[in-house]
Amino acid sequence: MNRLLLGVVAVVGTVLTGCSDPPVFQADVAIPEGSWGRTFKPSFAFDIADTVSKHDVFFDVRHTGEYAFSDLFLFVELSGPGGRAVRDTVECLLADPSGRWYGKGTGFVWADRMLDAKILYKLGNRFPASGRYTITLEQAMRTEQLDGVLDVGVSVERSKQP
Repeated sequence: MNRLLLGVVAVVGTVLTGCSDPPVFQADVAIPEGSWGRTFKPSFAFDIADTVSKHDVFFDVRHTGEYAFSDLFLFVELSGPGGRAVRDTVECLLADPSGRWYGKGTGFVWADRMLDAKILYKLGNRFPASGRYTITLEQAMRTEQLDGVLDVGVSVERSKQP
């Protein structure tokens, strides 16, 4: 009886975890030598075909416990088909006021994706035209070299918002 129950739980667990939508796009770029220089501006290009559905866009940040700040400011440029471009300044909170890191980590490496540990850039966003979009990230902290950042990335997911 216990084996049957265990088998049913395993199948249900597999079905439930396997039913989540895969991301529309997800990519990371390693920061050279774990020190993000002001001139290093990683870009992420992805194609959008569905202009009706809403999408959530997240930034992925992986840093060490040696990172000296509780936040990370980014200049973000989003360009799309037809040469349209939008430039934003985004604050990514990486730690709470007491200094405890958000995100999940082991040892000295922490991976942060905020909104309960995801760095949300756009929630329920509709891309206005189908085609290729590019997001370029630039660190906007008041230092030329930002030590302790290992990699950054972008995730685009179908929104769960109605």
